Amino acid sequence: MLIACPFCGERDVAEFEFRQSIAPSGADAAERLYFRSADPSRSIEHWQHVRGCRTWLELHRDLASGSVLEVRTQLGAAAPAVTGEPS
Repeated sequence: MLIACPFCGERDVAEFEFRQSIAPSGADAAERLYFRSADPSRSIEHWQHVRGCRTWLELHRDLASGSVLEVRTQLGAAAPAVTGEPS
């Protein structure tokens, strides 16, 4: 799987480290704590580019295919969101 880092370009997943899944923004405390995902086909996750620029990224992934649908920086305005084709 390839991940498109907004600063370093497209890199192999081995350069990144998964940290955690993110609950949907409208989720209450119980949903964030006890339920894995509101949408079983999509996942929003925190990843860090540990073998590169060390940027924290928010990845939107299709769980059925494992492909990355969208990549955003954690700072939001630091770099534009990068959307890629399924890899």
